[in-house]
Amino acid sequence: MKIIIMKQTYFHNLNKSNKMETLIEKEQKRLIKKFHTLLSKARIGNDGKEAILSSYNVESTRDLSVRELIEVCNAIDNRANPKLANIDAYRKRLMASIGGYLKLMSISGGIGKIKAIACRASGRSEFNDIPLEQLRSLYAAFNKKQRDLQNVELLTSEYIDFLTINN
Repeated sequence: MKIIIMKQTYFHNLNKSNKMETLIEKEQKRLIKKFHTLLSKARIGNDGKEAILSSYNVESTRDLSVRELIEVCNAIDNRANPKLANIDAYRKRLMASIGGYLKLMSISGGIGKIKAIACRASGRSEFNDIPLEQLRSLYAAFNKKQRDLQNVELLTSEYIDFLTINN
């Protein structure tokens, strides 16, 4: 009797493992759903869908890799929501501006430090929660800080040169 129960348990577990999906398969399914949702939101019909798929030399969304699905979804999302693309551009600009400011101050810092500075300056806990107007404002502020630092450095170097010549 015990042997039969063990065999049934073994086959039951075997069937469960066959039904389990890998993380990549789950992500691919999620992205395929997102792809079709974005197509309908962007009002792209079957002809548009087929054109997108043919640009990747595939006939079905199932044939796309996860990386390709992410790429396509981002492109459709940016087309459907140009404001989101604008916000993303200002996030990148702000990060570059803060990075330039840190470089002028001779402070090393990676992306994490740059985002932390932006969050602290904006009063937000998450970098992606900073609204567009505040991104623009911070971008301008850090660019002004860079110009101010460059002007101060120029003035002090000229003054030091003047003192050196006159002494």
